[in-house]
Amino acid sequence: MRICLDSSYLLPLFGIGLGNIPSDVVRRLSAQGHELLISEISIFECAAKAAKLVARGELNIRRLVDGLLGVAYSPSFIRISIYEADLIGLAAEARKLISDFIDCIILATATLYTDVLLTEDALLLDLPDELHELVSSLNPRLVVLSFEEYSRELGRHQG
Repeated sequence: MRICLDSSYLLPLFGIGLGNIPSDVVRRLSAQGHELLISEISIFECAAKAAKLVARGELNIRRLVDGLLGVAYSPSFIRISIYEADLIGLAAEARKLISDFIDCIILATATLYTDVLLTEDALLLDLPDELHELVSSLNPRLVVLSFEEYSRELGRHQG
């Protein structure tokens, strides 16, 4: 299965933990045989969040650099460029309904390239109807799930 990871799932690689996302989520998903896609904008977003913590003295600069290089060059990820007309066009359409353009780019990436978008973003998990219809018309198989929802679905299919 092709899974697009929202930026939240990359944060543990920068030394930034999120309570509801296991720190080894990338390893787990890779071990299950999934292809993991990320938008290049997610690398920037994670680096920006890590830099903010470095500036506050809450994160070591080495963690930021290691995370950045790890994500940028890891063979675990297929990185999708944001410099594609169809992707930016779809993201611009989504921007009419979602105020965070980075989220719009990630949603467009998932719509054009994957079967699943894993996200913890409440707005992406509950898309406005108009946007849901657009996404479904372009990729009817795409599902948007949180890690908890994904884990429940996986358990249902394995049990």
